[in-house]
Amino acid sequence: MKSGFLFLAVLLSCAASAQTVVSLHDQAVDPAQRAVDIMAGPAWERARYFSFTFNVEREGQVLASFPQRWDRVTGDYRVEGRDPRGDQFVVIMNVNTKKGRGWRNGTAVEDPSELLELGARRFANDTFWLLMPLKSLESTVKRESVGERTDSCGRTWDVMKLTFEQANLPAGTNWMWVNRDTGLVEEWDMRLEGSNPDDSPTSVYFHDYKRVAGILFSMRREVRGKNQNIRIDDLVVTPDVPAGSFAK
Repeated sequence: MKSGFLFLAVLLSCAASAQTVVSLHDQAVDPAQRAVDIMAGPAWERARYFSFTFNVEREGQVLASFPQRWDRVTGDYRVEGRDPRGDQFVVIMNVNTKKGRGWRNGTAVEDPSELLELGARRFANDTFWLLMPLKSLESTVKRESVGERTDSCGRTWDVMKLTFEQANLPAGTNWMWVNRDTGLVEEWDMRLEGSNPDDSPTSVYFHDYKRVAGILFSMRREVRGKNQNIRIDDLVVTPDVPAGSFAK
């Protein structure tokens, strides 16, 4: 799902080379575990409430913007923005039960099923982008090392193949590039379910790392070859849920 993470302009000027598939058992340290330890560590356990805006930019213009809030413990979730028809919407729901309420252009809708489906899709996509690569250690994720990549500039990445089997995550295959020196994820390649297997994966470069509540987040993910960025703005992470977070 490389639509939003991976960077370093110098990376583009250096030729990379690939090696062979390696079992995780052949490595002293799982690169995914190392990346999560460095980027989050114990701060991840304290991270309950997330508030952020998911912005899609192309050629410097914001094409879509979705402010949202999420309680990682209860599954309560709120998202707003414009739907594919251009109408302003608000959805307040629980992503575990799929129940909730919806408003379109300021008016409550009698049957919110369509808006709840939209809210569920936004949750699956946007929190996946937000939490790459922190979700890579979940029990429903199949991980396999595909070896190292090196370039002519002397950098080395450990590359992990990730297959997500959880209903709330976009289906498909992902490749996570972990910088061996820093432990940071610098690239994320994605091939979504249903894609042509002959097509190259979409590559995402991670830029602008920032530590929020003890966790490192990439605030800008460059989708290579599409002149598009995914920006994570207004990010707040707390151990408690502010009062009224899921009220209309």
